[in-house]
Amino acid sequence: MKKRIKGCMIFSMSSALFICGCNSGSSDSSAGSTDGFYESGDTIQTVVPFSAGGGTDVTSRLFAEYWSEYTEGNPAFQVENIEGGGSVNGANEFANLREADGYNVLSTSASTKIPYLIGESHVDFDLQGLQPVVGFPTGVAVYTSPSTGVEEPTDLLNPDEELVMAATTPTGIDVMTLLALEVLGIREDMNIIFGYEGAGASRVAFEQGESNIDYQSVPAYLTNVTPIIEAEEAVPLFTLGFLDDDNNLIEDPALPDLPTVEEVHVEMYGKDPSGEAWDAYLDFVGVVNNLHRGFWMHEDAPEEAVEALREGASLAAEDPDFLNESEEQLGGYDPLVGEELSNAVSNLQEIDQTSLDYVRNFLEKEYDVTGLGE
Repeated sequence: MKKRIKGCMIFSMSSALFICGCNSGSSDSSAGSTDGFYESGDTIQTVVPFSAGGGTDVTSRLFAEYWSEYTEGNPAFQVENIEGGGSVNGANEFANLREADGYNVLSTSASTKIPYLIGESHVDFDLQGLQPVVGFPTGVAVYTSPSTGVEEPTDLLNPDEELVMAATTPTGIDVMTLLALEVLGIREDMNIIFGYEGAGASRVAFEQGESNIDYQSVPAYLTNVTPIIEAEEAVPLFTLGFLDDDNNLIEDPALPDLPTVEEVHVEMYGKDPSGEAWDAYLDFVGVVNNLHRGFWMHEDAPEEAVEALREGASLAAEDPDFLNESEEQLGGYDPLVGEELSNAVSNLQEIDQTSLDYVRNFLEKEYDVTGLGE
């Protein structure tokens, strides 16, 4: 079953790694071809600006296998994890230090886009100046520990113990979760500890008992959180949801049994959410989740290289084996290519200025973040 979300369709259904073409012999694959930009033996460095084990890392490693198979010449992809700054360090390094020669690709997530959108002072890259190659919608799910006594989302209003969340930085993907908690009226009663190096580290903190509420993108949730839920060591709560073409918040098709933030608010207070925090939340979810992850090349990368990787990505996205693995590991979201990808990238420029101003003021007032947008 497919549902329409804003700008795309989605299906309801070690630090470095070399991933080479499978050479399966498929008539759609370009295995063995040496007539294009890439040749057998070439290596494309894929910068993942996070530690291993998070959703961006999982997505990058899975897709790279198929991408290599379907890209003419079958270049290998070397996934390189660069930690720091909530993904800003790796993105800066890619934009300013990596050659625009067609052999470097940047893998981004919401944690890369949000600092760019709000004008975080350490951002030294321009997403609008990079060339998108392929994108992925990706949802986010929130869960808690049984020790909190929370068995369903409404219990968050009266937990048995203080809610503690391990977070990365208030200017990264945490923004969307902070806005969700603000909308639900529980943020001020929580202890939110920043400084963890990515979602993988915050999940480990949860598993070690350093925190008792956490969120993960769906790929990491399916791979790493579902097992501890099944072991009754975690309790699923809600998803951040998606926006449809009419700007309505809809369920995450990868986790349709979990309520959205809007549905939780109605259960808690008996009415729909409203106000500046809610409006900003919808804007950020619409822009970020619908293009949560993406692969990019430099603006001045060789045209032949960009087109080769775009064609390979389009073919890989249709591979039945990839679709099966994607459903199991990534949530089954339909990759964005071609016009749908272009539209999703264009939406980055269209986020409402009122929402940007609200988020900047919110972060300055609540978390002493200054210099945004300057």
